[in-house]
Amino acid sequence: MSDEPATSRPQTTVLVVEDDAMVRGWIRFALEGSEFAIVGEAAGTAEARELVARRAPELLLIDYRLSDGSGTELVRALRLLGVAAPIVLMTAHYEPGFNEAARESGAQGSVLKTGSSDELLETLRRTRDGEAAFDARHPRRDPGRAALSPRERSVLRLLAAGKTNRQVAEELGIAPETVKTLVSRSFAKLGAGRRAEAVATAQRMGLL
Repeated sequence: MSDEPATSRPQTTVLVVEDDAMVRGWIRFALEGSEFAIVGEAAGTAEARELVARRAPELLLIDYRLSDGSGTELVRALRLLGVAAPIVLMTAHYEPGFNEAARESGAQGSVLKTGSSDELLETLRRTRDGEAAFDARHPRRDPGRAALSPRERSVLRLLAAGKTNRQVAEELGIAPETVKTLVSRSFAKLGAGRRAEAVATAQRMGLL
């Protein structure tokens, strides 16, 4: 735990992306009086992108599961837009493969949003200072299972939203037969026999 006084350097600006108002309130309380200043709060991915463009935060704290998308997809989108600020992904529970998914998306750390204020502050300090700060208590991804490709993840996300194979094909601009192939590959990688099982397994592994 860093004992650095809050007044020893200018405050680091933080954007919080979280759709639960109670969690946002806890984060505000945890950062009060610290060397971190919240410059914006977003409840979803579209609002987050807008605030990043307008506020240029020096650090981002993003929930893994948002009402309009996943935190990992938001991180990827921000990285493609050239956002270089450190990003910490939050989740409510320890999840297999969560740290691997966070790293793959471009995040620098992970934190449990049901943890302590001290843990949150320590994670933010380490990522602000250029360190990787992933909570080691998340179980590692099963090494016997291959990671899903970006296209396979896109298909599973649409299936999770209730889309049919034809709707998935139309949305992604690919042939229905290609969708079937991608679904079959995903099933094999995840050891799943049906769609609901594949989606649930991918979510547990932190792949969606």
